[in-house]
Amino acid sequence: MDTILLQGSVYWAYDYEIEDKEEWLKTIAGLFSFNPPLHKHQGVIALTPGAIEISGDHHLRVPLGSIEQIYLGFDSVFPASSVKNFGLFWKPLRITFSGGQVIYLIIDYTGIQTQNPLWATSISELLA
Repeated sequence: MDTILLQGSVYWAYDYEIEDKEEWLKTIAGLFSFNPPLHKHQGVIALTPGAIEISGDHHLRVPLGSIEQIYLGFDSVFPASSVKNFGLFWKPLRITFSGGQVIYLIIDYTGIQTQNPLWATSISELLA
């Protein structure tokens, strides 16, 4: 078994799963307190020296060597308007891998903040 470098709870979705949500829902989602962020799946995420492993209602393994881009922030698929306080306290972590597959991660969400910056930095360091 690989050494676990980081572990946490995760809300996540593929880009096409968020794109399928109604635009009005993405626009007003951030207005409601106690709503979880936009997502399709949830579970547990682990970072190992070789991969990102997600288990829960859907299993996903992303080998670190397949990662093409890491981006911490909002975009047209996951807009700041979908987040309470328009993203003042946290931003989604977008990972592009294996020929253009895209996932959005919200790790250790507390309702106010996430651990996404720590994860972005840790993954980037492993890729360097």
